[in-house]
Amino acid sequence: MSTRREYYKSLAEALGVPHEIEAVPIDKLLRHSPRGNIYEVVVDISRRSEQILSELTEELREKLRELDTQEDIALRDEEAMRELQAEIRQWVEIYRALPKPTLIAIWEKLKNDPPAQSSESA
Repeated sequence: MSTRREYYKSLAEALGVPHEIEAVPIDKLLRHSPRGNIYEVVVDISRRSEQILSELTEELREKLRELDTQEDIALRDEEAMRELQAEIRQWVEIYRALPKPTLIAIWEKLKNDPPAQSSESA
């Protein structure tokens, strides 16, 4: 079963998304706007970033609900409680290891979006 987390992790790896913020030249971003408007590009990236964050948050909430139901059982068994705590730590670490949604959105825009043809050159 593929999860959104796995999808974005593989996408980030395929695109070479850095885990740290690095400067992206404005002219590189402008190539992805049909009208050469930086604000359009920023809005597109912002919307995509919000979508990625929303998908990842929803997946994490579902997993936490699942773990919450397991917690009732684990309260009666010390070994089960340790396993549950380890699984929770593992999930938190997995999400922390992902690049930030904004970085994924920027790199997705730069790598997957073909440069726009300006109306002046057409």
